[in-house]
Amino acid sequence: MENLHVIQVATGMIRIPPNGWGAVERIIWAYKDRLQRLGHTVDIRYVNQVHKSENAIVHTHIANLALDCKSRGIPYVFSLHDHHSEWYGKGSFVFNQNLQAIKGSVVSFTHAEHLVDYFSETDKLFYLSHGADTEFFTPSEEDGTRQHRLLMLANNGLAGDSGFDRKGFRYGIEAAKLLDLPITVVGTDNNMNFFEVHKDLLEYPKLNIIASNPTDEQTREIYQSHTIFLHPSMLEAGHPNLTLLEAASVCLPIVGTYKGSKEIKGLHVINEISTESVYSGILKTIENYEERRKDMISCRHEYDWTHVANKLAFFYKFVNKVDDKYDSAKTKELYKRAYNETTRHV
Repeated sequence: MENLHVIQVATGMIRIPPNGWGAVERIIWAYKDRLQRLGHTVDIRYVNQVHKSENAIVHTHIANLALDCKSRGIPYVFSLHDHHSEWYGKGSFVFNQNLQAIKGSVVSFTHAEHLVDYFSETDKLFYLSHGADTEFFTPSEEDGTRQHRLLMLANNGLAGDSGFDRKGFRYGIEAAKLLDLPITVVGTDNNMNFFEVHKDLLEYPKLNIIASNPTDEQTREIYQSHTIFLHPSMLEAGHPNLTLLEAASVCLPIVGTYKGSKEIKGLHVINEISTESVYSGILKTIENYEERRKDMISCRHEYDWTHVANKLAFFYKFVNKVDDKYDSAKTKELYKRAYNETTRHV
């Protein structure tokens, strides 16, 4: 096996590995862990610690850090994680900054298939799914005879507005109220700012809020102690995102939004984000609960980060050999090979 030297560029915002919140930081750590298991050398560095003279593949995850590499003549791979580029739209500063980061890269990844077409101004953007740590996020041994308990796990708000219901808390809580089911909302303390705006939701007595940024171990226990995961999110840079795949790894049937082409077993997709659609999805999930959970158990290992790392390594080997001239046809063919020759789902 060809040993690769990869530098994952830290965001500079949250320590890596995070023990709790920090989606991009969790992804960076997962890449490092699984690539090292495949025999590659992976460092995590701040951008000012990366130098042009090194014989290493540089993988950036924030647009301005990618553009810093470009300004210093450092070839880089870029991952697009910024949902604001879609929210603010084409022509916005955020969109243009991410577009320039993609255009300046050797090759770039998006973790939502529809964003490949959204960034139609470039042919350097390719889809790469997220994954889950299926060794850590394991199913509960309890069966479906226990009382159903609903779970939402997210940091709500959008573009600095903590009261914006991007993650659909209202729809989940109102559906739980209609069904008289307990529901837990988990996330950072920022969620309390959301509930300060939406105080009426606090009136539901079966609502439990955990806003203490739980550790990984606490999060796993929370997944395992609930029966249905709710994800009525209106905007994500990952389809599927991390929490959805963690729930799938725990074999927790899901009701939520999803734009991907790959089927996720146990997921009831809602096409309209509303209390009624979440309510209906929960009812259908309860009706077929054990069957859905059995389907999830049979394929949960397909979501593991190892499969993502295999695809990354496939591309990294190509990046090592690329020159200044980008060959779109060659890269697209490589992309097809990566998905045909490495393992399933992701």
